Amino acid sequence: MAIRTDRIPPRFGSPVIVAAAIGVFAMAANRDVRGGEPAPVGSARPSSFVIGARHCAPCHDGGYNRTITSAESEALICRMVESVTFHEKDKHELAFRALSGPRGQEMSRALKVDVREQAACLACHATTAPAGGDVRLYDRERDGVTCVSCHGAAEEWVARHQFGSTSWARLSRREKEDKFGMIDLWDPVRRAETCTSCHVGSREEGKVVTHEMYAAGHPPLPSIEVSSFGEAEPRHWQTLREKSPRRLERLGLAGSSNDLEQTRQVVIGGLVGLRASMRLMADVPGAAISPRTGADFARFDCTACHHELRRDDDAIPWRQVRRVGSIPGRPTTPDWPLVLARLGVEGRQNELDGRLSKLREGLGRRPFGDESTPAAARAIADWADEAIRDFSASPIDEARALGLLDRLARMAIEAPPDYDSARQIAWAFRAIYHEVVPSGRRPAEIEAGLKALSAELLLDLPPSQTKALIVPTTLSRRLEDAAAFDPAAFREHFRRIAGALKSAPAPRTASRDHR
Repeated sequence: MAIRTDRIPPRFGSPVIVAAAIGVFAMAANRDVRGGEPAPVGSARPSSFVIGARHCAPCHDGGYNRTITSAESEALICRMVESVTFHEKDKHELAFRALSGPRGQEMSRALKVDVREQAACLACHATTAPAGGDVRLYDRERDGVTCVSCHGAAEEWVARHQFGSTSWARLSRREKEDKFGMIDLWDPVRRAETCTSCHVGSREEGKVVTHEMYAAGHPPLPSIEVSSFGEAEPRHWQTLREKSPRRLERLGLAGSSNDLEQTRQVVIGGLVGLRASMRLMADVPGAAISPRTGADFARFDCTACHHELRRDDDAIPWRQVRRVGSIPGRPTTPDWPLVLARLGVEGRQNELDGRLSKLREGLGRRPFGDESTPAAARAIADWADEAIRDFSASPIDEARALGLLDRLARMAIEAPPDYDSARQIAWAFRAIYHEVVPSGRRPAEIEAGLKALSAELLLDLPPSQTKALIVPTTLSRRLEDAAAFDPAAFREHFRRIAGALKSAPAPRTASRDHR
């Protein structure tokens, strides 16, 4: 298949350079990558490989669709317009520039290192290959976190997938990932793992934000709800409901459009987030926690230490109310990873609570935990693994989604959440509600409540910042936002939302929308 270089946008540099790189892949593709049919799954590990988004753009900028018939287009898995959204709106492309900006320079001075060259920073702010890995057509400043960061930094799938190879089309999503390194982002678990590896952390992948980084100026990581963060990217892919039957069949997901994809992602993302946070707590350098090698302060709830001490009119500040029964001076782990994880464990709440009790006992015996803390955290992570498998095997229909909405509303009303937990509840409720209730059937009172929550909890990026480099939130501003959170107002919003939800007619989930 000939690749037209006249469609390459000027921003990607010389078409000759791009065409040369594409030619390398074309030659490989004509041989079906080293010739013949795909090798058996598991016969070799995919090779480490990084390539910039300008390699992907010539096909994924929409121009490719002008060269093929509508029937041929339907045979493709995606719309082939993904790079347009990515380059015009997605913030990931700007990730490395944050290291070069004023905040990055300030951190470099404070840490006495160049953050643009530190592996701990590049792991999330760029796309890196291990020593000896191949890097082509990639520039950190321009590309930042580029396509293969999420889709898989492996040459085998990049070379095969784009030239209409019949052998590639016959492979399952599992085979494409296991053998060729193309991450199966249609699997909600793999999608959540990919997102949380940076947005929560992964010691195994070298992606760990430390208290030292916070002190030097790194903005505190907010809580993450994977479905909502995907929409805010903004989303450059179709949901399953938007995909045609032919494309669903190609993905091996025929018949799955009736499953509530976003709702499943909310719950799975919550369980994966809990697992990721507990693994960070468990993977402490050294054999056991000690005063010198204990878990990093960043693993704990910031407001456990950074909070007001005054009392206004003899009223105990709400954060201290939430800590009644805990031991003063014993920092706790953040609450937010537990919020959405509880949605996916019907009938297993006691198991989770028992493991949490053991973790909190260790954290209560000594500040930042005793020698039992890593094992207790690991037990919660292992339990989350089981819960992920159980939830993944069960269907998500309208009735179950409405039950999840009811549980979220009760979480908001029955106990005062902290700022990050409140954001989890609001994000999750909005994502599930908008999936299960069509836009024309949403009560005005619920939409008004969600809009007010969005403004008060900063759930959305301002439109003007859609592509501009976002000004990082400082630690002090982050703490100010948390301190300004009003749990009473939050509960009142959800009282009204819950009331309107109960009196609303049956939602009749939105029909499929092929685009």
